[in-house]
Amino acid sequence: MLTLVFTLFAWSTPMPWGGLWLLVPMAVAVSLLTAWRWGGWGVLAPVALFAAAMTLEGPFSIWVWWIPIAALTGAWMGLREEGGGPDPGQRAWTLLPLLLLAALLPWMANYTHLVTNFERWLHESDPGVVSFYKKLGYQGERLKGIERMVSDSAASRKQMLPTALPTALFLWMVVLVSAGRGLASRLARRLRWPALSPGRLGDWRLPDGALWLLLLAIALLVAGWTTWAPSGWTLLINVGLGYCVQGVAVVESLLLARGVPPSIIALTLVFVFAMATPVFLLATVCVGVSDVWLDYRRLETVPEGDSS
Repeated sequence: MLTLVFTLFAWSTPMPWGGLWLLVPMAVAVSLLTAWRWGGWGVLAPVALFAAAMTLEGPFSIWVWWIPIAALTGAWMGLREEGGGPDPGQRAWTLLPLLLLAALLPWMANYTHLVTNFERWLHESDPGVVSFYKKLGYQGERLKGIERMVSDSAASRKQMLPTALPTALFLWMVVLVSAGRGLASRLARRLRWPALSPGRLGDWRLPDGALWLLLLAIALLVAGWTTWAPSGWTLLINVGLGYCVQGVAVVESLLLARGVPPSIIALTLVFVFAMATPVFLLATVCVGVSDVWLDYRRLETVPEGDSS
């Protein structure tokens, strides 16, 4: 089912970027299983993909870089499967190659050309949005309001796109890498290999080294270097989202420990996110960052009646 969905997305996405919907998950799955089975020799898979990509497309095709770098992430995941596999937070650390590529994206030679093409593609899809609301029955002033909203959003989008595009590409690759891991899990079952280590949200905890990336991002933005701003925002947003997930994991773990059903926790978090998104994001990031020092989930509960 997921393969069919990704095939439809690949068909609707301009080539050659559309091919990444299928190529990246396959590269991740192959590299993960190879590194899991043959250890360090599995790194040859992303190396081979890198050599093939550079030979066929060259270093100036930005889209092709994501395939070997995602394969490197898959190989890293495969190496970490030894010994029972990493916890979900440590597994997130294997996304570091993709994050670094996203942060360095604005320094690549054809990045301006990529932004221009992407903005053109989005601009060409704007009439489809207006047409969609027409089919819903919008007319008169309501339709004109939609047209103004689309026009205003297009202007702000053009201004923000050079800074936001690396983050969007990184988050897209995270989805594709997760799909590749799922594909590797299904292939492992068919090969009668041990199951890949499962992930649980309540165990999510980023490595302490992620804090240095957050501080680096803040330093780049505070320094006021315009050329480094897109890289700084890419690191800040994505590492911040990692700590946001860690904050949610802390809240979920504490509520589960007090007997709150998972369904109630999920509904509460979705409701708070929908009603107060900025506050929710800021609060969970603060909880996630403070968890680096306080480690809430390991705090021991004082037994009843023992106040000493």
